[in-house]
Amino acid sequence: MQLATSQLPRSITHGMQIEEEESGPGGTYARLEEAGHHLSHFVEEVAVRMPSAAEVETLQLLPGTPVFAITRIAYAGSPAKPVELNDIVLAGDQVRLVYEIPAE
Repeated sequence: MQLATSQLPRSITHGMQIEEEESGPGGTYARLEEAGHHLSHFVEEVAVRMPSAAEVETLQLLPGTPVFAITRIAYAGSPAKPVELNDIVLAGDQVRLVYEIPAE
C-alpha cells in the first residue's frame, strides 16, 4: 500500500536506536523527541503521478493506477530546523488524504 524512504542527518541519528531496522514503539518521530528534537511542524508537498515500473511491481498496482507522491519535511526546535525528509508513495486507489486547515 505504501513505500516510504526517510532521510535524517547523521549528526542527529548517530548511535540512536533510530538507526536500527526496528526503531521501537512510536518509530522515528518518537526517537527524535526522546533525543530532545521536539517536533514543531511538518510541511508536505503532494503530487499525483503515474508509478514507475518498480512501484507498480512492489505495490502490486493494476494497470493505469496512479500514485500519490508525498514529500514530507519534519522540523524541530526553535528556530525550526529540518530533521527528516520522507518520500512517500501511496497507491492512489487505496487511500484518501484528509487535511485539516486552521482558518487563522
